[in-house]
Amino acid sequence: MSDRFTRLGPAVILITLTGSAYPQSPSFAGPTTGFVYTKAARTIQPLLGIPGSTYLGSPVTKEVEFASVAPGGAWAFVRTSHRGSFVSGIGGDSVTPTTVSGLIDAVNQVTWSRDGSFALIYSSSGNQLQRVQFSATGVSADPPLDLSPWGQAGSLAIDSTGQSIAFAVAGSGLFLFHAGQSPVKVSSMSQPAAVAFDDTGHRLFAADLDQQQILEFDSGAGPTVFASLAQPDGSVFRPVGIAVSGGGRYLLLADGAGQAVRVYDLATQTLGNSLPLDFAPTRLEAVSSAPTFVLNGDNRQEWLMMLDARQTPTTYFVPAGQEARR
Repeated sequence: MSDRFTRLGPAVILITLTGSAYPQSPSFAGPTTGFVYTKAARTIQPLLGIPGSTYLGSPVTKEVEFASVAPGGAWAFVRTSHRGSFVSGIGGDSVTPTTVSGLIDAVNQVTWSRDGSFALIYSSSGNQLQRVQFSATGVSADPPLDLSPWGQAGSLAIDSTGQSIAFAVAGSGLFLFHAGQSPVKVSSMSQPAAVAFDDTGHRLFAADLDQQQILEFDSGAGPTVFASLAQPDGSVFRPVGIAVSGGGRYLLLADGAGQAVRVYDLATQTLGNSLPLDFAPTRLEAVSSAPTFVLNGDNRQEWLMMLDARQTPTTYFVPAGQEARR
């Protein structure tokens, strides 16, 4: 398997898609914080303004079955029917679909590196994982990795350099590998719920539902217990996402059961703060590399709650249904 993540040449084929998936993109006046895909509405919309003073702009895509946008919005993966492609220019005057040689079909999960220069795409129906790289010279995809020997992947993670990759398999454990190598099981946890690398790529964090704890793996060693999730009243956590804040100071855990974002100090390994929510978060998805995250937005005309984790993590509200004024 040592050649499975050998980079392909940057062969890129431009294609033209018919239909209304890519309407004429508006030119945005003012800063764009990021982009959000709403499954129920089947659209991608820009977040206009600055953190703390943001509103949703007009959709830049329509009738999209699945989409995932890179932090910052330089690239997005968009799937119509079972055909998927990467697109650029969603924040400009025109959206440019791009197809990449050897891209896997039926992609239903995408995880991006912090700056959006790498993506992990996964097809649960084909049980295939693939790394994609974006650069000034084009887009290239590694040969797909068949995960059948290890099981069906759940959570995925890729570090900022695109070299370290992790995936979790329910009932089996957590697997870690570097580009060009074969996956190695680093933990036999039965219910891995969420995984994330820190900014250096040396520290990997994973939420263990069964033992109600966060485990840490330093440079592939470990695991060690980073923090316990057990509560005095016996209540349990249901992590929907885990991430590291800007500057690498805090570990963030979005808890669906407790309706909160737990903020842990990475230096002291203690719970420093808990940001209460009046809803159960459904995702912790980066919309910028700063980073800023979206915590919900699965339904039509739903207001959004954002997590600004550039420095000390705080939340702010984005109203629903407000479009850019022209």
